[in-house]
Amino acid sequence: MRSRWAALVLMLLALPGCAKLIDSDAVRLCRSLLPVLERSDDGIEVVQSQAAGSSKTGEQAISIDYRVPRDGRQSHRITCLFEPLKAGERGDPALGVGALLTSVITDDGALGPLRVHLLKQNWIARGGANASDPAPYANFGMVPQAPRWLVSGVQNFVSALPIISIYALLAAAYSLVYGLVGRINLAFGELTILAGYGAFLGFSALGGAPQLGLALIGAVVLGFYTGLSQGAALGRWLLSPLVGRPGQHVLIATIGLSLFWSELVRLTQGSSNRWMAPLFNRPLALLRDGDYVVTVTPMALILPVVAGSAGLALMLMMQRTRFGRRWRAFADDPKAAQLLGVDPQRLILVTMLAASACASLSGLLTTLYYGGVGFAGGQMVGLKALIAAIIGGIGSVPGALIGGIVLGLAETMWSTVFAIEYRDPAVFVALVVLLALRPEGLWRG
Repeated sequence: MRSRWAALVLMLLALPGCAKLIDSDAVRLCRSLLPVLERSDDGIEVVQSQAAGSSKTGEQAISIDYRVPRDGRQSHRITCLFEPLKAGERGDPALGVGALLTSVITDDGALGPLRVHLLKQNWIARGGANASDPAPYANFGMVPQAPRWLVSGVQNFVSALPIISIYALLAAAYSLVYGLVGRINLAFGELTILAGYGAFLGFSALGGAPQLGLALIGAVVLGFYTGLSQGAALGRWLLSPLVGRPGQHVLIATIGLSLFWSELVRLTQGSSNRWMAPLFNRPLALLRDGDYVVTVTPMALILPVVAGSAGLALMLMMQRTRFGRRWRAFADDPKAAQLLGVDPQRLILVTMLAASACASLSGLLTTLYYGGVGFAGGQMVGLKALIAAIIGGIGSVPGALIGGIVLGLAETMWSTVFAIEYRDPAVFVALVVLLALRPEGLWRG
């Protein structure tokens, strides 16, 4: 049975490697060349975009099939060739996207090097391409009309989905550890950054955008390996020896570990952010009220699906598995649980692995969604996720997930109504008020 499950997992991991995945920024850039090449005032209908393979030199080809009204239903094609990105590159500065445009081929043949250079310098670099995409949304023609209040509300909600996913997973990690031993691990933010760097390195090592399916597998495997291995070491060599001692030894030790991890990443990976090609970021139109269109990227929808599935799996594990029963027993009465055969050291280690898996998934999704990772920022994300855990009643996994939803929505609504530079101070002031008025959280007590 185990071998069958292993084979199924390997098959699922191999599926992305078979798919023809293309850089959505490269597709957008190629589409944006159509207005200047066709000079059509009646609009351009984009029929389809597709990957057209790779050349012997490693260039990626993007083909766009389109029609123009003056030619009736006759179909035309433009093909753009892009050099593969190297690790850490964001693309040609003249383009401002994650692609290196090298050649353009139309129905009349390939454009000369001079024309390609002039397109870059006089059209793309001056912003003409950004405002001239003939198909900026994947499905604009099917978008229903809706009242302005509904359109605005839906846009705020879908904008909050990625940050909700990140906060909820990390808040669940805090609650798993605190609910078991009554101690806060402040190294989870940096553990998320470590997993994010692992995902970036795995993505880059296996080919990046030109080999996107394989690169995604590398990002997932190395991201989880990095987070789980560091989390297991933290649980075995730091959390287990200190958890039974009085005082705040765990809190102080994890603060020191978080600073060590942050500086280690800065010294080994550099102080600048590391970037990769954005994934699945062509906007989808959901609703509109005139020119106000609700948009969301496929990646922004993937994050809550993955995070929600992970959260549901975690709650089922806590309710229906032997680990969940032992975790609840130890959390209620540690001495009685030990008398009944629960090994505290083993339980702490497994709990830390589960929490590290949540933090690693949070770091992986963060890197894939934003397209980059840096050594700074782990402490801020970790503290905000801790706020989410406190909102839901720290120690409660379902409450932590709810707290992530509340905090993500609150941040998005604040950014809509008020100045964004005051958002973080407002969040931490709200934490102080919450601890003063309801320290047990909104969903406990």
